[in-house]
Amino acid sequence: MADKVAMSGLPGSALADGAELLLHRLGRSPLGAVEIARPSLDDLPYRDLVRALLRAPGFRLDFNRLEPDAAMAMVSSQLFGPGAFARENELLAREIAALAGLVGGLVEARPAIAIRTYFAPGDLVWHVDRVNERRAFRLVWPLGRPAGMWLTPADNIQADIYRAYMHREFPLLGQMDTRVMRTGAPVEALWAHRPVQLAAMVSGRFPFLIDPDKEVEVTPGAASIHRVQTPAQAGAWHRSSWANRDAPGLQIVITAAAD
Repeated sequence: MADKVAMSGLPGSALADGAELLLHRLGRSPLGAVEIARPSLDDLPYRDLVRALLRAPGFRLDFNRLEPDAAMAMVSSQLFGPGAFARENELLAREIAALAGLVGGLVEARPAIAIRTYFAPGDLVWHVDRVNERRAFRLVWPLGRPAGMWLTPADNIQADIYRAYMHREFPLLGQMDTRVMRTGAPVEALWAHRPVQLAAMVSGRFPFLIDPDKEVEVTPGAASIHRVQTPAQAGAWHRSSWANRDAPGLQIVITAAAD
């Protein structure tokens, strides 16, 4: 069977394709990622819940051992009162559970699920996600964001320049992520004293990126699954878009890892 191609140019897949076919497409993807088409926010039956969450103060929640239905009900109850958006919570939780089942099937392990509604400026910088297990994959599904995640091949990153850049910038980026989450301060204000670094975030043109034309954007509103860096496999290089800084969306992040 020929691989599907998403509108973004990434290999495409669907929830119904299952983990085995998804693994095949991930293995053939030069970017280490596959796109999964999702309906637009306007067409989702839980759109009112999502929009209400986006109007609330920014937050992050790790589900830990909570099932998606219990986690979503807890969030909705704390933010909007007991019983609020009950049907919408049920439908969104069902969709999260289905996606978690797909991602967990890639490594035959229970996945970790998190949601967040704040923008992390550190995501604007090209990076790979890392874990210590031997096999790992991450699904990212942002709802209500104007732009998608960007990906680039590993050989488009100049490794020595990247290491030097992150040696200097990584602690500062972590501090800025925390300040944005706690205060909601704009990135432009927090980084105004570092105009060169801010300009790179705005444009996506970092000194270690070899060819800006070798970037691919996930279709806005779609989900994507990418390889996570482990001792046994290369991770997918990705970054967020500057266009998302004022519209962080409801980000659903599902990670499965196993030895």
